[in-house]
Parts: sequence; C-alpha cells; structure tokens
Amino acid sequence: MEADAWFGPADEVTPPGAEPPAAAAGPTDLGDLPELVVTWAGRLAGTRDALLYLVEPAGRRLVARSGSGRFAAGVGGGVGKGEGLAGEVWRAGMPLVAAGHASAELAVPLLREGAVVGVLRVASGEPGRTFDHGDVERLRGVGELAGAAIGNATRPAGTGGEAEGQPQTEDWLPPAEARYRALFEQVPAVVYSEVHGSGGVMLYQSPQIYRMLGYTPEESMRPGHWMARVHPDDRDRVAAEDERCDRTGDPWGAEYRVIAKDGRVVWIRDHAVLVPGEGGEPDCWQGFYIDVTEQKLAEAVTHEALDRERQAAVELRAVDTMKNTFLDAVSHELRTPLAAVIGIAKTLRRAGSSLDEEDTADLVDRLVNNADKLDRLLTDLLDLDRLSKGIVAPKLDRTDLAALVDRVAKEWRQGSGRRLDVVAEPVVARVDAAKVERIVENLLVNADRHTTPDTPVWVRVARHDGAVLLAVEDAGAGVPHELQAELFEPFRRGPEASTQAPGAGIGLALVSRFAQLHGGRAWVQDRPGGGASFRVLLPDPAEP
Repeated sequence: MEADAWFGPADEVTPPGAEPPAAAAGPTDLGDLPELVVTWAGRLAGTRDALLYLVEPAGRRLVARSGSGRFAAGVGGGVGKGEGLAGEVWRAGMPLVAAGHASAELAVPLLREGAVVGVLRVASGEPGRTFDHGDVERLRGVGELAGAAIGNATRPAGTGGEAEGQPQTEDWLPPAEARYRALFEQVPAVVYSEVHGSGGVMLYQSPQIYRMLGYTPEESMRPGHWMARVHPDDRDRVAAEDERCDRTGDPWGAEYRVIAKDGRVVWIRDHAVLVPGEGGEPDCWQGFYIDVTEQKLAEAVTHEALDRERQAAVELRAVDTMKNTFLDAVSHELRTPLAAVIGIAKTLRRAGSSLDEEDTADLVDRLVNNADKLDRLLTDLLDLDRLSKGIVAPKLDRTDLAALVDRVAKEWRQGSGRRLDVVAEPVVARVDAAKVERIVENLLVNADRHTTPDTPVWVRVARHDGAVLLAVEDAGAGVPHELQAELFEPFRRGPEASTQAPGAGIGLALVSRFAQLHGGRAWVQDRPGGGASFRVLLPDPAEP
C-alpha cells in the first residue's frame, strides 16, 4: 500500500481545541509510561518520529497521548476506526507498513488480552528507507509489552478486569519507579536492565523469569549467568551480535534458545535499547524478552510440512521422468517384436498351405524368436518391479559356476555367431543359480549390443577374497567415467544409444539388483588394454 494513500486529512490527528476528543477531558493517569513507550519505539525503529495512540474510554476514537519528532504537535488529537494508517491498524488488529515516495510508516497494535487498547506509529523521512520484517517484529514486541503495561495501569484496583468493561482512572499507582516495576512485573515478559559494555552484568530482572525459566531474579543477575544459559548451538551467534550492538549502540533484537533450570529448551524473542545516562553517554540496556517456543514449534511443523511437500514434488517429478524414460526405452523394444509376430502370423494365415515347408519353418522360427524377445522383456520388467518392491528372496544352493557360465556362453555363441572366450576356475558357491544365469546372460547381451561383431569378448569366473567374481569384458570403446555409475540405473542407456537402437535399459539394472539380492554389488571399470570390464561380486556364505 502506498504511504501517500494514508497521508492527508484522514490520517492527521485532530488538533487540540478544534474538535476535542472525548478521552481528552479525562485521560487515564499513566505518568511517564507513554513517553517511555514512544522513546523506546523510536530507538528500536531508528527514527525520531513516533506517536502513541490510546483507545478512549468510550471506545469511539484513538487519542494521541505522546509523540516525538514531527508527531509531537499532534498530541491530544484523535482518529476514528479505519481512518488513516493508525485507524486501519485499530480496525484490523495487525501491523501495517506504508511506503511512499517521501516517507515510510509502520504502525502496530497495542494488545491486551486480545483487544486493541492503542496503536504505536513510527515514520521515517530518509530517502529510500523502508520498514522490513525485523522492524515489524521489534515494534510488535514493544506493542505487546506496552499493551500489557497500559492494560494493567488502567485496570481498577482490587479487580481482575475493567469496571463495566471500561478503563478507569485510579489513585492506587505508587511513585514512578515502583509503579513501573509493579506494571512490568505483571506483563507476560521478562523486563531487564543491563550495564552497557559489562559482558552481561544485570541491574534488574523482573520476577517473570522464575515462571518462564525457573531461575530467581537473584540467580539470573549473577555475572555470566545470561550467556551461560544460552543454548550452546546459539551461543556464538548471540555473543557476536551482543558485541556488535555494544560497540555500535544499535538496538538489540534476537531470537535464540536458552536452557531453563529444569533442562527445558525455551525459545525467546529478546529486544533492548541503549539508554543514555545523565551525561548523554551510553549507560545501560533496557529490554525485555518473551517466550516464543510455541510459535517456533508451529514454524518447525510448518517447515517440516513444506519440506515433505517439496520432497513429494521432487519424487513426483522423478516418477514422471521415469515414466517418460520407460516409455521411450521400452516402446521400441515392445513394438518391434510385436510387429514381427503380427506380420508373420498374418502371412501364415493369408498364405496358408501355399507356402513350401522350408518357408513355413523359417516363418515359424522367426515367430518363435520374436515371441521369445517379448517374453524376455516382460520378464525383465516384472522382475525389476518385484525387486524394487522387495518381494524377491534368493534361493541359495551349491552351484558349479564354471559349468553354468559354460552353458550360457555356448547358447550366446549360437545365438550371436560371435566368438567368446571363457576363463573360469572350478568354483562351487552357494548362490541363486537362476539369478546368476540371468546376470551372465544380461552382461553378454549388453556386450553384443554395444560392440561390433569382431570385437573380442571374455567371461571370467574366479574366487576373490572369500567371494566369487564374475566379469564380462570386451575390447570395445569402453564406458566414460562419468557414466559408469549411471549405467546400472533402470532405463539408463549408453551415450551412443539412439531411440532406434536395441535395448530398453533394463538389463544392467537387473544385474545390479540381482547382485544386491545376494548381498553383493555390480560395477563397470576400464579393462586393462582398452575396453570395458563389467564385474559382479557375489558373497559365498557358509552352509547354515
């Protein structure tokens, strides 16, 4: 909202004598409290222009009770609910900031038991000056304290509330210092005075510290007690800010954790201003702090919910990416053999007995081969899904791995027509034979797909540190280092693979999952002499 919208007749306090407000005839005797609040607010906001409004007893207008700077001339005037910035804060019950071309303003409500009893307004004419979240929170703290103090000052003596719902003037208030102390000791905050530059020597702490933290005022005033009870994780930050404010004289404002006497961790919001002594030199810090633990817990719950929401969004995006990758990788692998099966079946149905025996046998072989491709792909997909859900358990049994590898290698030579060298020690290990067979098959299929027909390929089996090492190696182009870990992720294909290249990016993912099912692992590394070496290490547990 532009500040200019708040300026003008609607926001100017009514000058004394022009239209005297009802409250001006008999204001509640608050002594120096309004001036103290205005001074405190101006120091915290870093401005000389501050104005304190209080709701008149009849509840119809806000009356300006104390002002400084350019607001000093408006003391005694008033505004109605909803009029200007102060009236709008009265109506809304919440802080408002207005920034215009020539000035910035901030107003906060003074609350007592949830009701607005006044409004505190500050302004700055510095070019480019704005009031940020920190300014709002600091002034809100002053409003909390001032509202409670003024509420107590206007509460009838000997009662727990207002007489007939309205503030009344009473003569029970003691002299100034005792009166302020009596007021401060009733508000829901700990009010304190600390010697400037003392390193934490307290002059006064109100009794509320016992209810908040379990310490008596006497305990809390011992040298070094304040910093000692600051939470260790916040201590360096708080000490650094304390040193800076002591050096510069800037208003102090911080949120940090303290350890209560019973070990509880309490979040407090702490505000203070540097008050000059008689000679004008910095004398002491006057401040207060309130318990904001419940607010912090609520913020933590909100942040946790937001983190969960962000994590869920990340997971949904990952699932969507996986879905698209799956469709891209699998569609060709499904459509190609399926198209072949459909085409061959239509040819057999259309040609029928007109085909000679040799052509019929060839078509049937091709039909079976393509159906086998579909079956292998669907089996791989189902296995990958079951492994991801953790519903597959290995069936361990003593297996001759050399014989198993020889059998798989023979079938691969027949199917690919390529040369394959097997280097296998006589190894017998407790493994799931069917899963190990799939491991070797998938590694050989991967080598066949990504190397030329004349590229040498080897299969090796050997004992390795109490486990079994299986390796399928080739003398091809190898795998770039930055892709070696990614190749074992589902639907991940090599950098040279196109959408028309064979393979769905499932085989190596299954190799890794089958290895993990045994408690082992799979990886790829450079082969000495060039090429790639895909390796699987399988533990060989002892017989139960």
